[in-house]
Parts: sequence; C-alpha cells; structure tokens
Amino acid sequence: MHRGIEILAIFTLIFSTETASAQVGAGDPRSARCATELARATLAEGSVVDRRVPARAVEIRFEPRGLSLLRPYAPGKVPVVLVNGLWGSPRQWCRMVKDLEAGPFVSERFQFLTFGYSTCDPIPYSAYTLRRAIRDLRDRLDPDRSNPAWNRMVLIGHSMGGVICKMMTQDSGSKLWDLMTGSPFESLSGPEKARELLHGSMVFKPIAEVRRLIFITTPHRGSPLVWGPIRDGGTRLVRPPTLWQQARASLLASNGPDAFTRTFREELATSIDELAWEHPLLLAIDGLPINPNVKRHSIIAERYGTVRPGGGDGQVPYASAHHPGAVSELIVHTGHYCLEDSRVIEEVARILKEHATP
Repeated sequence: MHRGIEILAIFTLIFSTETASAQVGAGDPRSARCATELARATLAEGSVVDRRVPARAVEIRFEPRGLSLLRPYAPGKVPVVLVNGLWGSPRQWCRMVKDLEAGPFVSERFQFLTFGYSTCDPIPYSAYTLRRAIRDLRDRLDPDRSNPAWNRMVLIGHSMGGVICKMMTQDSGSKLWDLMTGSPFESLSGPEKARELLHGSMVFKPIAEVRRLIFITTPHRGSPLVWGPIRDGGTRLVRPPTLWQQARASLLASNGPDAFTRTFREELATSIDELAWEHPLLLAIDGLPINPNVKRHSIIAERYGTVRPGGGDGQVPYASAHHPGAVSELIVHTGHYCLEDSRVIEEVARILKEHATP
C-alpha cells in the first residue's frame, strides 16, 4: 500500500518460440491466472522449448512473441491458432480457451496456440512472421510430416487477425508485389535478407496445414474509423517495425526511388494505415484466391442485432465483415470486442465440433 493506493504487479516468465528467448511479461491482474497457466504450460516438460535460456536473453515484454502452446504439446490433437487484432493481446483469448477446454469433446481433440506479434506492423509482414512461425514449429514438432493432425489446422482471427489468418490460405501471385514495385524481384539489388523479407511478405502461397478459418468481426475491406484522430493518434504512438523499416530503407538505397511505387517511396505504412476503408492493399488481399479446400466461417457483431444499411459493430461495418465464401455466418447482437461473449464462444465450439466430425 502506498498513500492508500494498492499497487499490484503480476510478472510471468514466458518463452518466445520466435526469438528463442525467455520473456518477462507485466500482466493485467485480471489475467494473472491465465498468464501463469500459459507460462507453466509453455515451460512444462514435453513442451517445445528448451528451458536453458541465457540470462542475457531475458527482457521485459507485455506478451510473448511468436507461437505459444497453451498446454504441453499433444501430437494427436489438431492445432488451433488464435490471432488477435490491432492493439489486441493473446490474453484476450483466455476466457474463450477456458470455456472451450471445459468440454471434453473439444479438449480431447484440439490444442490451442496463440500468436504474439507487434500489431501495428504492416499486415503483410505480420502474415509473413505467422507463416514462418507455423513452418518452424512444425519442423520442430513433426519434422518428417507424419502427424495427420497438423494437416487439419484451424485458424481463428479476431478483427485484423482474421485478415492475417486469411493470408495463410491465399495465393498472392504478383498482385501485392506490384503494389510495391513494377520491377521483378530478380532485378532488385540489395542485401539478401532485405530482399527475402520483402519478397516473402508480398509473394506467398497457401500453407498446406490450414483446413478451416473462423473470422470474428474481421474487416476484410477495412474500417472508416481508422481515419482522422484515431489514425493520427495511433500512428504517433507506434514505432515502425525495425526489420521491415531496415529492409525498405536498404532496397530504396540500393535501387533508387524510381524502382518503387509512390506509396512505397513516400510512406512507411503501419497496419493502422492499411486498415483504412477500401485501402488498396486491403482490397488486393481481399481479392486474392483462397485454397478451395479451406472452409470459412464468419462471426459478425452487430450493435442493433440485425443487419441494416450502414450497420456494424461500432468499428467494422457489416459490409466489411461479410465474407462471401463463408459456409456459415452468425450475427451476434454485441460490440466489436466480443471474444468473451458466450454466443461467440458457443459458435466457435460448434464449428470445432463440425471440424472434428468426418
């Protein structure tokens, strides 16, 4: 107690599979139990990590980076990857995972992972890091590709996280690359790592593991609210992603500004910019073909309970959250931040049960 005010800090030791380092997170006391369970599960015997971590690798973070298993790895269970959205946190999934695991049908057949990332990074770069994280984790846990559960992976994305999940199942062709430059990849000079990072972010194929997507209040075509004070204030609060910024600067210096489009030359985009209503990049992503073997579901929040012109969840209009290729669409009378809503959790449980049934 200090001057009549109780100050409570919760710290948990969490391992990052992306950086191979331990991280100490300062957490919300309301999430303390969930965070502690996550840390214990990640560092438990039989988990994917090596517990011998150099002292110099410890750093203060609010959330783990990369993919984190919430329980010790179970080879026979289907992986379900949870991806939060802009300014979100992996801990937002705590209530949903707890409720889903309370049912034996789901808990016996599925294992949950969260994906921690800097949510203001450009969307293609965040998708690139998730794509690599899935590949690297399977290389460690199923190196000979003999576990069939890996080939039935489910991705669940809230808000912008749904766009990132969708990109795991898409074939970009050259459409995103052409938004950045009119030059072929082979003609660009510069550091190899910088070239590979930008190319890997903008040119990709569907990953083989994913078989089902669940979109929760996902802005497939953007949101009007990221313009104006929200956009300007949010952009000032974020620091551009170091690796992306360095790669961009290197290629601009090596090739000259004329090799790139005006947008790529003049602004270092963040996801806040890219989520603007009908942003060219977001529209290009929305138009990319999706692996036809992947089933898609939409859970859409609607403040008024029914779909109406101009309606939405307060942040994402229905016109943006609606996905024409979805095999199911549930409208829930709630707001944008709905991961703890029992109706949303029940729908996710229903979809997982459908996925587990031949």
